[in-house]
Amino acid sequence: MDLDKISVVLRPRTAWEGIDLGFAMARHWFLPLWLLWWMTALPVYGLTLLLFSGWSWLVLVLIWWFKPLYEPALLFWMSRALFDDRPALRSVARRWFSIVRPQLLGNLTWRRFSTSRSFYMPVGLLERLRGRPRKERIRVLGWRKQTGTWLTVVGLHFEVVLEMSFLLLMVVLLPEELRWIDLEGLFLTPGSLEEWLGQMVDLLAMSLIAPFYVAGGFALYLTRRTELEAWDIELSFRRLAARTKPGKRPFAGLAASLAVGLCLVLAVSLDQPARAAGIDREQARQTIDEVLSHEDFGRTEQVSYWTFTGEVDEDADSGWWETLFELLGGFTKGIASVGEVLMWLTAGLLVAYVVYWLASNRGWLAYRPALGRRQRTAAPVTLFGLEVSPDSLPRDIVGEALRLLAEAGPRAALSLLYRGALARFVHQEHLEIPESATEGECMRLVAASRPDLEAGLFRRLTGLWLDLAYGHATPVERELEQICREWQRIYGGADEQ
Repeated sequence: MDLDKISVVLRPRTAWEGIDLGFAMARHWFLPLWLLWWMTALPVYGLTLLLFSGWSWLVLVLIWWFKPLYEPALLFWMSRALFDDRPALRSVARRWFSIVRPQLLGNLTWRRFSTSRSFYMPVGLLERLRGRPRKERIRVLGWRKQTGTWLTVVGLHFEVVLEMSFLLLMVVLLPEELRWIDLEGLFLTPGSLEEWLGQMVDLLAMSLIAPFYVAGGFALYLTRRTELEAWDIELSFRRLAARTKPGKRPFAGLAASLAVGLCLVLAVSLDQPARAAGIDREQARQTIDEVLSHEDFGRTEQVSYWTFTGEVDEDADSGWWETLFELLGGFTKGIASVGEVLMWLTAGLLVAYVVYWLASNRGWLAYRPALGRRQRTAAPVTLFGLEVSPDSLPRDIVGEALRLLAEAGPRAALSLLYRGALARFVHQEHLEIPESATEGECMRLVAASRPDLEAGLFRRLTGLWLDLAYGHATPVERELEQICREWQRIYGGADEQ
């Protein structure tokens, strides 16, 4: 995946903004996506119609059920077009079975009712994950994300609305002399022609929604990966590195300096703006009166209304009407008071929920467990491939790290220090770190639960480890020696097993 060739702007987006990006992609590439959908749907419809010609309802059900056969080709084409490599529709048709085949049985059986199908489709089709890795990937991508479900629900409703609209439109547009169908025959007692018409309208409605549904799920997947893997930051660094390469526009800085200097000279040489012309008070008052007398600043309006001018007999008996009105007035006042109380309670709960949501999303409610709290779940033995059990570590981690630094090099020493820090937090401080946690998540958990000195030490260790593991940058021996001294100052001598 070459992010430099991506044709959309990668930036942090909310889930709804990601879906909106997908809809923009679907509008831009609608025709090829629409044709790809029909390329698969028409043969499937023809086959089902041939096999179950007398079972119209079954044909409709099968057309809807086989949606996972129509959609992977659209996702495959978009995944290539997004990186400026638009494959021909004929080449996609030739590769259709290899595109649809991954996890086809699961997609047509137990996963068919997944409400986030378009969101999770790239995991199996593009990343080629299956089994437990697929489940873990979906768990990370879908953590606290329900937008994919709403995309499916809204897309289904739009399909139904479009289908009903097309059917009603055909009935309404036909003149009465040529109208061969009516609403009763279309929905209650359909014949073979009405059944075939309903099937074609159903296909048409699904074909119009499918590009937006697949593109929305794909863009939601890209948004989530951008959030997890910081693609936007990586692209920014790449562009910055390209701009700072030698030999790129050597006179750009000189030209910019000359332009700034020229602007300063022109600004100093310009004359000062002229002062406003003087005017006395009488002239000013006369001018103001003329302006205010204009029709734009006021108008006279005459309003007529009816009013009772007769005498009211206060001694007359109003009868049971007055009593009824008084009862109704008291009842409505009571209802209004209860409604006001409920309204304030609802507003208070809504404000409390918004505050809680903001606090939880910004990490303000990070719980700091007690130092001696007992471990609730079983401590992990490995974290992202590293052995963190106490038996796998020496008693004197600092001494062994200094020995490895002198004999084996910085890589072995840093690996021991990082494993030792993880093992200490998990087994001695009883910090609950799940096995699926990443290095960044471990760092955030430590920062939220441990003192600043320990969190700072672990932050430096994590930074060196990430540079070594992913950037292949060997740490400096002097910095590792400083970390060992800081470790000795915080934790003392040999660790307790």
